[in-house]
Amino acid sequence: MAEELIRGAAGKLAAVAAAQGSIDQGFPQETVPVETDARIKKIYVYADSVWSPQSASDYRIVRVKTDAFDLTGWVDFTQARGQDAFTTELRVYMAHTSPGGAHLNTSGFEGGVLAYMQQMTPGANYVSGNWIDVVLRQTSSADNFKTKVQVAYQFIVESR
Repeated sequence: MAEELIRGAAGKLAAVAAAQGSIDQGFPQETVPVETDARIKKIYVYADSVWSPQSASDYRIVRVKTDAFDLTGWVDFTQARGQDAFTTELRVYMAHTSPGGAHLNTSGFEGGVLAYMQQMTPGANYVSGNWIDVVLRQTSSADNFKTKVQVAYQFIVESR
């Protein structure tokens, strides 16, 4: 198995064995009471990590699940070669959806770009909900995945 860097609960990076199809559920979040004004919104980094795909069947799910929120963020494909291809898929969960959620959008990218939320959605700068999955995949590799590509991502939540 390959190794991958992850950020633990203490915020320190550590190398761990990477399984295919891993899920990043974000940093543990403490409930912080708003004492003076309930209208104040909280903006914080929900997930910030690096993932290196091992094959075309490998994927990373960034699961954002908290009280109602707006989600924005970036996926950094700049470390990849132009011949490497990727997809991002957004799934939203609602009361009636199947266990896999409702498909919002799938977007394709080539190496060398920084993808931001507006490119991953049908034109919106954010997605709202209380459970959203962002699924990352590398669909093709210039050298059949011999060269490991580091895909960094950061997702930011704004909530009350």
